[in-house]
Order: sequence, then structure tokens, then C-alpha cells
Amino acid sequence: MSPKEPQTIAPVPVEAVAVNDPSRIGKLKLAFLYVLIGGLAASALTAIIALLIGSFNSEIQKSLLTIFIFFSHSLFILALLWADKKNEVGRSVLPTSIFVLALANMVTTTLATWEIISNETAWRALGLYILVIGAVFIITGLLKLRINHQATKIGLFVSIASISVMIIALAPWVLNIVERFDPLYFRIVAALSIFASTAFLIAIILRGIALARHTELAATKPASKSIPAGLLTIYIVTGSIAAIVWCAGFTGFIVSAVQSGQPEHRSNSYNRYY
Repeated sequence: MSPKEPQTIAPVPVEAVAVNDPSRIGKLKLAFLYVLIGGLAASALTAIIALLIGSFNSEIQKSLLTIFIFFSHSLFILALLWADKKNEVGRSVLPTSIFVLALANMVTTTLATWEIISNETAWRALGLYILVIGAVFIITGLLKLRINHQATKIGLFVSIASISVMIIALAPWVLNIVERFDPLYFRIVAALSIFASTAFLIAIILRGIALARHTELAATKPASKSIPAGLLTIYIVTGSIAAIVWCAGFTGFIVSAVQSGQPEHRSNSYNRYY
């Protein structure tokens, strides 16, 4: 009778382990949801007590407004986390940026409610957040155009770098850190935008030529990932809002640039109306 051969246990595929074991990011999201639920319960309890007391002084009004801010932002963040079926928050730049900036806007709006910062500062901070979100959308789209072609990659990365510098340069204007900017400032920002647009167009042209001459480069494109419907809806809504604000901001920037070059006309208009 031959001895039994030792049984071998087939290794468990890595994909199965990844599915069965919740990731660290998933655990952090779950912990955040529990904290959010606790905050919502505490806010609701505060609102009920405030309504039963019936004395609507300034502190109660600020408390109720704070609760509304917390509720509205929490619902958006909950929708984002609920739609994030693949735990992209914390891994991918776009959903993580939306998540972080939503939290930041909740903080700045609450500070404005309690008059720690002015309402104008809170609104300008919101404008800065939308400016950053729009830039993240653009940069994410540019990164998806990469192929294994040196000139194309250089053009795309130059365009991304110039867009990043332009966003940093626009931040002082959005936050209105000074009463009046020098005309040189507007010329520098305009030059950066022209440089970024030119680099992008050159990269797109080089990309088209490279793909036409070497069809095998199409296989080097970044792999496209399927986006859950809920997350895609959030992207569309957020991107549309960012696009509208960007168009309005572009118009305002042009008006500010023209006014900076005409100090006498601006001074006369100010004296006439004020």
C-alpha cells in the first residue's frame, strides 16, 4: 500500500482576498460614516431643543444655520461615499478632491456663520474651491490622453504644469487679497493661459500624428475604468457647476484687467457712485 501523497492546498487568488477583506480605505470610509451619523443625530437633537425652547435669539439662529450647513454638506458627502462603489476616494485625485473641498467648504461656511470670518471671505473661498475642482477635472482629462510617445508626454506634462502655475497665480485674485492688482499681474496670468493652451494643442497634434503613424501606440493608453452611475452623476453636476463658474470668472477677470489699465476712469466711476 503506497503512502498517501500530501494534499496540496491551492493558493487563494489575490483578487478573491481583495474582495473578501475590506480595504483600509473602505474601513476609513465606514468610520467616517459613523462619525457623520453621530454628528447628524447631535445636530438634529440640538435643532429640536432649540425649537422647543422657542427663543430665537442670534445664537439659536446661528446654531440652526450651522445645523443646516452640516446637513446639506453631509448629504452631499454621503451621496459621494455611497456612490463610490470602488473606494476611489483616497486613491483617485478627482473624487478625493471633491470630498476634501466639500469638507473645507463646510468649515469655511460655518466660520462665516459665527462671524469668525466675513461672508465675503467665505464666498471667495468657495470660488477658490471651484477653481481647484475645475483644474482637477482638466488635469485628470489630460492625464487620460497619455501614450508611450515622448514628445506627447512632454507636451501634456508642460500643459499640466502651466495650468497648475496659472491656478496658483489666480488664487490671489479670487481671494481678493489686495484692493487693486497691478496690470503686470494680469499680463502674467494671460501669458500663462496662452502658454498652457498652446502646449495642449501641440501635444494633441503630436498625439494624433503618433497614433496615425504607429497604431501600436493605442495599446499604451491608460486603461479606462468604468465609473458607477451615481459617481458619474456627481461628476457631471460638479463639472457643470465648475464650468459655469469658470466662464463667469473668466469674464470677471477680463473686466478687472481692463479696469486695472484705466485707473482714472475707475476712480471717476467710484467717486460718481459713492
